[in-house]
Amino acid sequence: MDEELISKKELLELKGISYGTLYRWKRKQLIPDEWFIRKSTFTGQETFFPRDLILERVDSILNSKAGTSLDDLAEILSGSPMELSITLKEMKQREMISETARFAAEPFFPGMTDFDGALITYAVGGPIERGDLSLEDARTMIQSMMAADREAMRRSTVSLYRKHGVAFCIILFDASMAQMDAASKLVFEMNMPQSAAAFKEILSKVGVEDHE
Repeated sequence: MDEELISKKELLELKGISYGTLYRWKRKQLIPDEWFIRKSTFTGQETFFPRDLILERVDSILNSKAGTSLDDLAEILSGSPMELSITLKEMKQREMISETARFAAEPFFPGMTDFDGALITYAVGGPIERGDLSLEDARTMIQSMMAADREAMRRSTVSLYRKHGVAFCIILFDASMAQMDAASKLVFEMNMPQSAAAFKEILSKVGVEDHE
């Protein structure tokens, strides 16, 4: 699947940031190295970025609350796990997830859950509420993500496909490498680093601290 790209020049003009600011963010690891994509053009080598990912990341940086250092922001935006022990009921009470998301994840996390379980529940919650995922499809994704290597899962793109009425998940670090047969229809695709960054921002806002 081809990913839409945006050039560095277009990004700087669109967001009103300087070359120096962009590369300072890179040095602080606010923007992953792998998002800087070098491609040949008729003018020579140019730098491009995954459009949706970089635009959302720049917005998150620009909209970060005053007083947040770049180092603290890098930790929030990274996909690294936090020491977390929480119930789905508490997540719902703190308005981190909806009741529907809680219902979808409850069979997998009946008691306390860790960062990954909470992240996965949060990640599927929005698509359920928007009608992008059915309850059954969400549970298929939850089950697949919980069965995967945790570190790899946090850095992956999780795609739900349906073939002859049967739903199945593919978890890839590089979604551009996915080549599906014509009978498999993409139902939904979820970028987990993006979800992890958004989830950690919510944790910081509701006062859940990293105890590492």
